[in-house]
Amino acid sequence: MPGAIQAQRVVKNLIRTHGLTSDPDYGRNVYRVLGLGDAPAEEVFALATPFGYVAHLSAMQRWGLTDRRPDALHLVVPAAPAARRLAEERMAEDRRQFPDAAKEENEVPLTNPRPPAILRGRKTVTVTAKEMGSWIRVRGGHTRLATVGQTFLDMLDRPDLCGGMAHVRDVWREHADIHLEEIAASIDDSGSPIVKVRAGYLLDELLGLGDDARAAERIAGWLRFAQRGSSRVLDPSKPFATDHSEKWMLSLNV
Repeated sequence: MPGAIQAQRVVKNLIRTHGLTSDPDYGRNVYRVLGLGDAPAEEVFALATPFGYVAHLSAMQRWGLTDRRPDALHLVVPAAPAARRLAEERMAEDRRQFPDAAKEENEVPLTNPRPPAILRGRKTVTVTAKEMGSWIRVRGGHTRLATVGQTFLDMLDRPDLCGGMAHVRDVWREHADIHLEEIAASIDDSGSPIVKVRAGYLLDELLGLGDDARAAERIAGWLRFAQRGSSRVLDPSKPFATDHSEKWMLSLNV
């Protein structure tokens, strides 16, 4: 594409004149402006990788839901088909906003480079998702952060990335009542039956919030996903236990 070729020429010229340099962590095709200072790992990720957000234990820490300080930065990025779709949607929106400049021969394809294993001195833990969850942009910066409701959902989907199910249970005990409406909405939108069952048990039986007007209707609706005779477990990392919830048909193996 002529546009891409022209962009490559501009980049090479800026590198030659010391305006740009390859990013030390991303390497090829991601560049730093030499006159600007560095930024934290989550900011660099947001600038270099257009689709993806901070999640799991890192999001829990940002929302004040845990006293643990993860050494690694936990990230979610889209799988290749989803990344292509998101790029096409972003480029289509750019064409609508800038119709005079939107000529096919001038287009430079939008890419979504995978974050490196070490980013600004921090290890990254990257999860690839077929469908992206909900996120917000952190005020005053570029960082994209899983919403608080999405963060509670992720605790039940991947407790292994959130400090383990025992820690997740403690976090729900302490904080779920405060964020009940956001949690219920996010769980309700989820396509995962097991997430709904785990959330139903925690909110209804563990926390006694099943009749709370903020979420009672949604929680009652999740009961249809409970399966009699199933081998579903609260903690997916541990074996089935005989202690169980009769109502939610869930092994309480924590």
